This record gives sequence, C-alpha cells and structure tokens, in this order.
Amino acid sequence: MKKQGMIIAGLAILGVCAGAIGLGTAANSDEWKLPADLTAGPAIAEINPSTGAEVKIDRFDNVQKKAGEAAGLIDEETNTNYFTIEVTNSQLLGSCNSRVGKNSLKPTRSRFLVLDVKASLAASVSQKVGGSANDLFMPLVAETFSVTTGNGTPERNVTSETAWGCLDDAVLLPAVVNPGQSVSGKVVLDVDAIKGNVAYDPENNGGWSWPYGG
Repeated sequence: MKKQGMIIAGLAILGVCAGAIGLGTAANSDEWKLPADLTAGPAIAEINPSTGAEVKIDRFDNVQKKAGEAAGLIDEETNTNYFTIEVTNSQLLGSCNSRVGKNSLKPTRSRFLVLDVKASLAASVSQKVGGSANDLFMPLVAETFSVTTGNGTPERNVTSETAWGCLDDAVLLPAVVNPGQSVSGKVVLDVDAIKGNVAYDPENNGGWSWPYGG
C-alpha cells in the first residue's frame, strides 16, 4: 500500500495531514502550518491502530469507510483519538426548507445531499501539533467535503447558494470544532450524482470517504 509523508511527532495520520488543523479563529481562518523541518502531507497507516483492521484507500488517497463508521487522527503509540469525524446518515432531497422565511429551495444541480455528521477534537491536541488550544480548530464547512461518482469522477464543487440557505441554524453542523468539543449537525451539499462516495478532505490531499445513495 502506498504511504505518504511521514508519521509526525508519533501521530499516525489516517488520511488527512496535521496541516488541516487550523490555527486562529473561524473569523480569520488562519491555518496552522507544519514546521519547516517536518514533511507535510498525510501518512496513511496500513492497519487501523484502534481496530487492527486493514486500511483501504481509494485512488484519491481517501480512507474508505463504511456507512456510519467513524474516522479520525490516531496516535499510533498511545492509540489516542485526537480528531474523529463520522457521517452517520445521508439523504438525497429534491428540495429543502429555507433557513429564512417559509420558502422551499431547489438544488442548482440534481439533488441536495444532506449529511448527518458528528465530530470531536481532543483537548490535548495542542500538545501534539503546537499552538494554543484556544486557537486550534478543524474546519467542518461544506467546502471541506467532496463527492466521487460511480465512475470515479471527483467533484469538489458541491456548494451552492441554495444549499447554503437550507435548514435552520439550530440543526446545522458548526463551521469548526475546537479542542475539547464534540459537535453534531447537518451539512447540505448540492450534487449531480445520486450515488457515490462523499469525502471529508479539507486539504484536497486525502481524507476519508463514506458511501451515499444506497
């Protein structure tokens, strides 16, 4: 199996690089950068340290997950989960309730893909990547997701004005998860393919993917 990058500070990174952990606030979206003496990019373990199962990746370096299966950044030595993310459910809709007013919104493409997502970031993550815990975050906005169709074609443009306008703020996933937090909510994408895989890949260099559309 191809392995990329390196194990950074003992952190076996399953499919997404440590550089995806942001430094700053959601307002300015500054990202924490790897020190110059470390190699950026994902290091994909061949075996999941938590389960002992073989790790399978697609040709876009996304670790393949089953529907409802959790993914994350795992310390290979201590088996500590520093970041976890899970697509617990997905639904394709032809319309959605508007966040403002009572209008029904239509997708600009074929369907809205509504994801139920859970994510957490350990309070101790700053000890691994540096920086203040008050300034670190992982992004969870719609732009961090992409889809791959049945014929293997990737589509990273899965946002739209109408998708952004869907659903009440109270049910939507927060834009970021900060150290010590566990969050959950819905993410609305606008997609052409009614069946495929949806990936969380904030750096566009390998993340995790889950099937959708049956």
